[in-house]
Amino acid sequence: MLSRSVVEWGSEDVLLGGENPEAGQYGLNERPIFIDTIQVLDLPSKHLPETGKNRHPGRLVIVGDVHGMKNELVNLLEKVDFDKDKDHLILAGDMISKGPDSPGVVDLAMSLGATGVRGNHEDRIILAQADMVADHLTSDLPGPNEGREKVEDALEEESFSHGDYKDRSLVRLLGPERMKWLKGCPVILRVGKIGDMGEVVVVHAGLTPSVELEKQNPAMVMNMRTMSKDGVPSDEGTGTVWLKVWNKYQNKLPKNERTTVIYGHNAKLGLQVEKYSIGLDTGCVKGGRLTALVIEGGNTDHTTKLVHVDCADGRTKWRKYM
Repeated sequence: MLSRSVVEWGSEDVLLGGENPEAGQYGLNERPIFIDTIQVLDLPSKHLPETGKNRHPGRLVIVGDVHGMKNELVNLLEKVDFDKDKDHLILAGDMISKGPDSPGVVDLAMSLGATGVRGNHEDRIILAQADMVADHLTSDLPGPNEGREKVEDALEEESFSHGDYKDRSLVRLLGPERMKWLKGCPVILRVGKIGDMGEVVVVHAGLTPSVELEKQNPAMVMNMRTMSKDGVPSDEGTGTVWLKVWNKYQNKLPKNERTTVIYGHNAKLGLQVEKYSIGLDTGCVKGGRLTALVIEGGNTDHTTKLVHVDCADGRTKWRKYM
């Protein structure tokens, strides 16, 4: 069984995000050990939209949780007139699982030279593969003592709530090349400076204010939803929505030090547009919409727009598919 331990990063009991967030930095004292994980990746500068009369016409197209809904992703890219020779696609995690065609989504992303961010579902499947290798599993079916509706398994300590036979099936369905591409997706994508947005960062779930990107807890970056009154991030629904703490903190910083985070993960909240955070999970796999943020350069500044396509409910298809 593969598990993740916690390593001490310092003896201080430091928290962030409460009454005095500058007083400490949650995340410096402990974080899980993630093996073979890219914590932070810098997007090549050639993909950044330019400003000025002689700018190249390339745009950034950042898409929320696709969850295996390949047809809807194709429709969305057609709607924004995506040009793979000029534009660059960024997928904000949870590209796979739940929907009917996870391999197709990964194939499309690879063919377009897209950049993906590791979400909790990618992480889950990567962990399942490592678990299979460690246990020399040759079948994706439940073991002799494991029912199809099993709720405790080798992945349970990672907050997974269902038996992992579907995860093993998906690992085999994706195959080595797609799994290799998914493993190359960073937890945090540092896009670069873009106009009034400041530094732009793409993650799946969220970031803890004032903690350096390299020292963020990757589990929380992929799973967080709220923060406690002391500023400790959590994947639970109780507490303050993390983006409120994030935006409050950014507004206290000098303008040239502010960061805009673009994320997915929280379909319950849906589209969330704040000054320094944009949430793009609009529940596509549940029959909602698939949403893209399009960033384009202009003569003097950058422009942004949100584009949506309607989605069928892909969950029934997933159950039949598996």
